[in-house]
Amino acid sequence: MSDTRASAAPSATEDAAPPPRPRIRTGAALWGLVLIAVASYVLWAAATPERRESVVEAVLTLTPLGWTVVVVMAVGATITLLALAAVIRRLQARLNSR
Repeated sequence: MSDTRASAAPSATEDAAPPPRPRIRTGAALWGLVLIAVASYVLWAAATPERRESVVEAVLTLTPLGWTVVVVMAVGATITLLALAAVIRRLQARLNSR
């Protein structure tokens, strides 16, 4: 008696759907760009003693209003990055659902 189950079942390669496209981790890419920008500035500032002294002096002489502006800008930049990542994620989801 022959086994007909193997010939009656479709092969796995015929019914397999193409694999989904890999997701781009948008948030990670955006934060990576921010880190690259910060690292570039730090390397530029640390390149010469004059620049180092200038940056240290600027940080040490900031007034409370200056620190408030720095904090508000940092929070605003973080919110902007999060919103941009959400918009890109939503656009990617919309394109994938088509």
